[in-house]
Amino acid sequence: MKFEIGSYYVDVKRCQITGFGAVTNIEPKVMEVLVYLYAHKGEVVSQEEIFNAVWPKAIFNPSSVQRCIAILRKAFDDDAKQQSLLITHPKRGYSLEVPNPKSNTFKFVLVGGTACLIIAAMFIFLFLNHFSHKNDFSNLLPISSSSGNEFAFMTSPNDLYIAFIRAEENSKHIWIKQLDTGVEKRISHQPADYLSLGWSPNGNGLIFAIREQAGTSLQFTTLDLVSMVPLEQEEAYRTMDYVISSHRLDWATDNTVYFTEKHRESSETQLVSYNLITKTKHVLHQSKQSDWLLMQSLSPGETLIALGFEAGQNKYRVDLLDLDSGQLKTLVTIEDGLSGLSWHPDKQSILMSKRNEILSVDLQGRVSKLPFKNYQIVRDASYSNSGEEIFMELVKVDVDILSADRENMKNLKRLVNSSSVDFLPVFSPDPSVFVFESHRFGQKQLFIYEQDQERLLFKNPDNVELFGIAWSKDGKSVFTASKDTIFRIAVTSNKVEAIPHKHNSFYLREAFHHSEALLVSYRSSDGVGFHVAKFDLKTGELKEFEAKGERLSCYSMGLDESDNIYFSNASNVFKRSDTGEIERVWQSQTAGIIGVTTDSNTLFVTLEQDNHYKLVEHDLLLGKTDVTWIGNKDGKMLINAAHDYSQFLYLTEPTRQKQLARLR
Repeated sequence: MKFEIGSYYVDVKRCQITGFGAVTNIEPKVMEVLVYLYAHKGEVVSQEEIFNAVWPKAIFNPSSVQRCIAILRKAFDDDAKQQSLLITHPKRGYSLEVPNPKSNTFKFVLVGGTACLIIAAMFIFLFLNHFSHKNDFSNLLPISSSSGNEFAFMTSPNDLYIAFIRAEENSKHIWIKQLDTGVEKRISHQPADYLSLGWSPNGNGLIFAIREQAGTSLQFTTLDLVSMVPLEQEEAYRTMDYVISSHRLDWATDNTVYFTEKHRESSETQLVSYNLITKTKHVLHQSKQSDWLLMQSLSPGETLIALGFEAGQNKYRVDLLDLDSGQLKTLVTIEDGLSGLSWHPDKQSILMSKRNEILSVDLQGRVSKLPFKNYQIVRDASYSNSGEEIFMELVKVDVDILSADRENMKNLKRLVNSSSVDFLPVFSPDPSVFVFESHRFGQKQLFIYEQDQERLLFKNPDNVELFGIAWSKDGKSVFTASKDTIFRIAVTSNKVEAIPHKHNSFYLREAFHHSEALLVSYRSSDGVGFHVAKFDLKTGELKEFEAKGERLSCYSMGLDESDNIYFSNASNVFKRSDTGEIERVWQSQTAGIIGVTTDSNTLFVTLEQDNHYKLVEHDLLLGKTDVTWIGNKDGKMLINAAHDYSQFLYLTEPTRQKQLARLR
């Protein structure tokens, strides 16, 4: 017996649940519980009903049912606090809510006369003209069959093979898999830090980038695809000053390879072409000011290259570069991320990967969303050469929140662990309470942690991108921001007040003490630094602070009790008074400033030096400075501290599970 639950496939006989590249084996009794729930899907069944069906001759024990439900939740990645499949009905039982597949079929009701037929025909004509190729992808199937991370994939020109990098046991190798049979073989001889891949136009060779201590190199190998054996390997190109940063390598028919590079020191980015025959390199485009070139994609006709940029705070732009004329024009600007570009085989549209979504943009800049259920991060979604399938990398990221007391920094406690991205914890005036952002099931929401428990504070029903968290000084409200709205959330009632604004996206830092205003930072036009501003909650005015005619650049910032602003760059802390005067109040000899706050006459500065974190307490009146070790960086990142610095919050290093999938 086999059946589907959403994007998961259940094989009852094998006791397996398959979804998003992972296969979970469960116990027979757990599978029996699932089968019973599936037979009664949509109905509420009691624990006793489930128990009697699965353990018919045993004495009722509710813990047996509860254990099976917990195992099933984990297998379906169904968070107990944000239930979507297995729903708990208090004091009544459980129900299995199986999503109904969305139909893309349009039905017309003809009520008489030729006018309706004409209207229907015109609608179909316009619809088919706008979507001239398949647009009803909905069936997501796993490709990966390994427990290792698989990424940086490329399908062969004939769609028969997929090449990818697999990381397992601290080593990376290049593999090739036959898509129809699943047969795979490792083609790299030695483990290395492989970065990206590209197929030769005739499908008998692979080019790949390797990051090394002395630089980055491009190497290629010819292949015998019958036996999937590499034949000859040769280095084509090596760079010392740049790192090849492309998601993919585009290998054109004239043996020119296109890729992006990032300068090791300045982080400037550029589009490069390199001819494998003539060994010549050309820089086709260099990023400027706030632009940061992320990726490129060569069109099927090899006349255009789509370039993906990070172009300011929460802005991502796709430009088209004409390879003949060198002209560059903007196609579309989007928000909330860009993690892949790929042309449709008909050359009339481009796929854009964006967080857990896939967008299609035509050459007139019109964007449409491909509907399919997915909670993981999508990278490098790309069409097959027939246009009938979409291949992608799915990334599941987990970040947890840890805490440590100042009196015992080595005793770390894991406070938040949801198998999702939990981050940006900000303490309230009460050091036992903090708010954090969490991305669960693709939803960006705020949670509050209090009394050793977490609860949902802000549902974010429109799932907008959020920029920072700030507490009111009385601890009764929490502020967060979208690109055009400030949200004030009452902590006790969860009541939300929306305060619109007309400014570009800015990031919340702290609430002022003596005015209804927020201290915010915004990205500079050159894309390098962030600057200080004050947002008035009553008038919506955004006031930029200046020093000697220039905006204040800062890494971190905070307010004292008189609302004087303290801000820092990497090595200095400055104070700006209400009169606009700027003075340097402290300097680090080794740089590494990551946080600045004040309390009474004490300046607190957190430093990141080598593999350690340190806390500087500087008496602003006496000039006395004390330095305290507050932990090492092994496996964690210092993110926040209580106002009295009695407690510290850390984020774990992200764990990423990368798998390959196909969408049909």
